[in-house]
Amino acid sequence: MAEIRAFRGIRYSIERIGDVGNVVAPPYDVIDGAMQRDLYDAHPNNIVRIIQGTDKAGDSDHENRYTRAAGSFRRWLDDGVLVRDREEGIYLYAQNFDVGTPDGTKNKTRLGIVALVRADALGEGAILPHENTMPGPRADRLALMRHTRAAFGQIFSLYSDPAGQVREIVAPVLDASPLFAFHGADGVGHRFWRVTDQTIVSGVAGALKDKPFFIADGHHRYETAVVYRDECAAAEGEDWQGKPYGYRMQTLVNMDDTEGMAINAIHRVVMDLGAGGIKRLTRGLAELCDVERLPLGNSQSVLRELKRRGGCGTVFGFCHGACSDVHYLRLKSGVRASDLDVESHSAAWRSLDTGLLQLILGRVLDLDPETLTRGEKVKFVKVEREVLDLVKGAPDRAGFFLNPVGMDQLRDVVLAGERMPPKSTFFYPKVYSGLVIQDLQSF
Repeated sequence: MAEIRAFRGIRYSIERIGDVGNVVAPPYDVIDGAMQRDLYDAHPNNIVRIIQGTDKAGDSDHENRYTRAAGSFRRWLDDGVLVRDREEGIYLYAQNFDVGTPDGTKNKTRLGIVALVRADALGEGAILPHENTMPGPRADRLALMRHTRAAFGQIFSLYSDPAGQVREIVAPVLDASPLFAFHGADGVGHRFWRVTDQTIVSGVAGALKDKPFFIADGHHRYETAVVYRDECAAAEGEDWQGKPYGYRMQTLVNMDDTEGMAINAIHRVVMDLGAGGIKRLTRGLAELCDVERLPLGNSQSVLRELKRRGGCGTVFGFCHGACSDVHYLRLKSGVRASDLDVESHSAAWRSLDTGLLQLILGRVLDLDPETLTRGEKVKFVKVEREVLDLVKGAPDRAGFFLNPVGMDQLRDVVLAGERMPPKSTFFYPKVYSGLVIQDLQSF
């Protein structure tokens, strides 16, 4: 059972900052060097200086990007750039965005409930993961948490509410003006409200308490929160239950709201196949799959064709060389995915494009799962036209277009006790950091 509670968030003072869009940022893990510089230039108090600070020559254990982050956080509080809300509450976060689909561009609005959720260890409570994590990002986030004793970004999680009960409870708040609104560089609109009406807060908590939460984005931050929880409890010699550091700020989104959810596919490019590698790959694919070859058209036409032929886990688009044609692949009726699966995954896992393709490539190219998933031999590509950019004219590369994962498929894999292959889902848009900050020492 999940425990949801209100808190006194720390937010940017609009009177001091003006446009909140100048000081917030996408989550740390999508900030590359160019974006980091742009965010630094956007405002001297941009949250990037805390969540993804720069390294400097001469950094040491006593002076580094984590100590600088902590210093900036304390200074901004002292200077009134950041202020703590006087009353406990929860927050509403709406994002309005356009998303490309095989049928054209659609406009969507996604609503999230921002609240504290008890930080149960994964597998021991209501919080369920769908991805594996890496030690480097976990260590990075833990160092930041230890120095600042705060959480600046959101864990983006999904819950199931087919009847829309939670949205109905908060509907009166959405009729009022938000605390702030802005548009990101990608054109996504963001609006943010605070809710202190205890009837609404209690109603939301009650409606969510019996639901499992599926982490969509923020696995590293969540696992780090559990480690930090245990460290603090050990240092105090007390149980973490009921302590501020025993909760983690999350943005909770209804996975059944089809008008607000968007999951894009993450495609694959196989690299460094070597001399004769394409022939070997093509021959192996033909042994396992029925193949139909059609003119390429463009990347959007490929996605439309994939959708027409079946959902995730049924068909792939394969291209190589000049990419004038696309080979549509479907597993032969006499070939069972389970026969390719040396690790004995669940049927739900094998029903994913990413899972089935991993099994097929492993068999055809004689590659182990680690090689197929660490991002070197097989590149993960979020934008379909970039598949063509990487493959065209490269004699040792092959591209694979995938259908997006469905919500039911995600749910089935997680409830089967498994985690998806890396880069199976691209939830759009990203949930921004700096909208509200959680103090891990106080509610």
